[in-house]
Amino acid sequence: MKTNLTYQKCTLMWCILAAVMFSGCVDEVDIHNQMGETQKLVLYARLCPQLDTTYILLSNTQLLYSGNGGAIRNLNGGLVELSADGKNWVSARYDSIHRRYLITREEFPVTEGETYFVRASYEGFDDVKSSCTIPYVHHVGFRFDTVDVINDSHWGEIYNWPHKDVYVEWRDVAGEENYYGMKAYTWWTHSQYNPVTDEEEESRFWAYAPVWLTEGNREFEYVSDQGHDGEVLRYLLEADLDESPYDEDGTQPTRYYLLFLDKGSYLYETTLSASGELDFLLLEPPHTYTNIEGGFGLFGGFSMLEVSR
Repeated sequence: MKTNLTYQKCTLMWCILAAVMFSGCVDEVDIHNQMGETQKLVLYARLCPQLDTTYILLSNTQLLYSGNGGAIRNLNGGLVELSADGKNWVSARYDSIHRRYLITREEFPVTEGETYFVRASYEGFDDVKSSCTIPYVHHVGFRFDTVDVINDSHWGEIYNWPHKDVYVEWRDVAGEENYYGMKAYTWWTHSQYNPVTDEEEESRFWAYAPVWLTEGNREFEYVSDQGHDGEVLRYLLEADLDESPYDEDGTQPTRYYLLFLDKGSYLYETTLSASGELDFLLLEPPHTYTNIEGGFGLFGGFSMLEVSR
């Protein structure tokens, strides 16, 4: 009797264990949008008084738990509008070449210190909107400093030959939060395969490129004055700057600019960059900053000051 009871208990425990182990194999779990997600509009735009044209990207998010939620794409046929007072609106038009909505400086002038508004709509999506304030340009005593050195370290490598280190420095504007960056207006080369000629063809065009700033072993594109209010900010440039007064076409020199960004632009770019720097898959990625109501993305502003090389 005791043996039979023990056998029954063992049989019951095995049945329970088997049910737990194999229940996941009985039915295919349907996770199609179990999170109740809805696709949102993504809007990305930056206003700058020194640029002739403002380009605005309108796209959409992808559903995380769905294999057929629709591809992320640039959305043509939507309504994208800008306003200087939140009441009177100017429409941007879609440019099929750049696959962006655009509006020129003549159609919508932008001024330092002013606040601007954006709104966008597209069939099947909730409307989105946002606002930003354009930072002022400040004359901060920016200068390049070229130093002849030998036996210094760059990212752990000893440069034991004579070379030039290029530094940049400027004095932060005291009493306010400031966010900076640098750009170079220079030649870019793009290679593309031509199936007709069966050859790689190069095209060259002028464009803005980031100038990376280095402090210790850290390299970054944008900087904050947090903890350094009113101080002289000095950074090493790892990238070699053009020493020649003119570029390869012999007509126009590379031009360098100090950027003054609004806080939203700084937070967006730094959190976006941090998301791509994860070394461990189990770490939660930083949440990319967004100031788009009803969707995602950025509506930011910046101003540019040309600086002499």
